[in-house]
Amino acid sequence: MKILNYFYLTIFLLLSSCSSFNSNNGKVNYNNSKLIKGKNVNKVITLTSLSTDIVSALSRDKLVAIPGSSLFKGKIEYQELPRISQGRTPPNLEKIVSLKPDLVIGTKGFHDKILGKLKDINIQTVSYELSDWNSLENTINLISTKLDINNLRKSNEIINTKLKECVVANEQNENPSVVVLASTKPILSPNSKSWAGNLLQRFGINSLTKDLDSKSEFRGYVNLSPEWLVKEDPDNLIIIQTRPGQYVDFEKSKPFSNLKAVKSDQVYRFNYYGLINAGSLESINSACLKLKKIF
Repeated sequence: MKILNYFYLTIFLLLSSCSSFNSNNGKVNYNNSKLIKGKNVNKVITLTSLSTDIVSALSRDKLVAIPGSSLFKGKIEYQELPRISQGRTPPNLEKIVSLKPDLVIGTKGFHDKILGKLKDINIQTVSYELSDWNSLENTINLISTKLDINNLRKSNEIINTKLKECVVANEQNENPSVVVLASTKPILSPNSKSWAGNLLQRFGINSLTKDLDSKSEFRGYVNLSPEWLVKEDPDNLIIIQTRPGQYVDFEKSKPFSNLKAVKSDQVYRFNYYGLINAGSLESINSACLKLKKIF
C-alpha cells in the first residue's frame, strides 16, 4: 500500500510540476514586465520542457539554459545548453542568476517561489498555467510577444508545424465511448476541466467522465469506483503509462478483465507526457496523432 501511495503521489506531483490543471481559462502573468520590453530580451532561461520547446521554435539562439528533462534525451539541439535543474528538483537559483538572463519562464504555482526571488532582484519573469488548448495558444502568444516576435504569424506556424496532428475539426463524436485511466489504484480519470479532458473534447471523443464533478484533491480529475467502471462499461479504455511496461497485466486483473473494451481488445496505452502532462510540443503532437489513429 505504501508503494502504491508513493506511486500515486509521484504521478500527480509530476502533473502539477509542468501543467496546472484547473479551469481558469489559461491565465498568464507578466511579472515585472515594465522593466524590460520584448525587444531587449536576448537571454532566456526556461524552467519547463514546454516553454523550452516554444522558445526554441520562436528563436533558438535566445536560449541560454534549460531544465533537465527526460524529454530532452537524445535531442541534439539542446545538448550544449546548461541545465538549471534535474528531474523534479527545484531550479538552481544561483546558477540562474550567474547566467544573467533577461527573461525566465516558469509555471504558475510550482515556480512561484523562485520566480518571486528573481523578480525581487529585477530579473524579468513570466509564468503560465496550462489547462486547455486555448491556454497553450495563449502561452505561445505570450512568449512570442516577450521575445518581440510577430506573435500571430509565428504562433500559427508553430501550431501548423510542431502541432500539426492536433489541428482538427472540433466535432462531437458520441460514439464510441472512452474512459481514460490516469491511475488504477485509486482509479482516477480526467474530466473536461483538465488538459487531458480538453484535448479529448478537441477531437470530439466521447469521454464518459467529461461532465463528472471532481471530488479528488487533484483538480480536473475524478475518483471512480470499480463498480462505476463496470456499470458504464466503455467501448474503449486509455491507460496512462509513466514508464515502459507499466500495467502489463491490466487486462487480466479484476474487475477490468470483464469490461467490453478489454474483451474487444480496445485498450490503448498512452505516454504520461502529451495527454496527461503536456510535456513538450513533440509529446503533445504524438498524443494527438495517436488519438487520430484510434478515433
